[in-house]
Amino acid sequence: MKTIKFFHPEETFNYNIEKSLCKVVYQGDKQVLLIEIHTTDELDHVEDDSLQNDYPQLSLYIDDFPMDVASTEELTGKTISIPYGFAEEEDEDGEIHEVYYTSLNVSEGDYEAVDNVLDFSINENGILSLKWTGSVQDFTEETDGDIKFEVNCVFEGFEFNEEEYE
Repeated sequence: MKTIKFFHPEETFNYNIEKSLCKVVYQGDKQVLLIEIHTTDELDHVEDDSLQNDYPQLSLYIDDFPMDVASTEELTGKTISIPYGFAEEEDEDGEIHEVYYTSLNVSEGDYEAVDNVLDFSINENGILSLKWTGSVQDFTEETDGDIKFEVNCVFEGFEFNEEEYE
């Protein structure tokens, strides 16, 4: 099952995943994890008065998160914790920069995802799968707190097309 659920206090939002990407790449002097998950804008399963109708499509990202693995194959069986969505890193000139590891893009807004736990496994078809739980600022602005989310994703049949992500 390829879904994202947001457990909003008013209702549970259910999204179907359209495409997903998971890569481990060498960047600078370290290996980093890159994940992109994009939902469909299909809302036939949503009630007419649902808050979800105002947020038909979203994307979740993990960018530049330092890893101790060299390839996606080495992610199998690993649980990775990303407690904060960003960190301050010093560059080679000694300057401090904020690096955002996790984000949710909804309706042209970006929100930091926190308390992230990523569990990687191989499904019955031998394909890399991910269960990702975490919390994100309430993008509906109905509450002041964070809302929990859960992603169940299988990384299959995705061809990376750079033009789609610009």
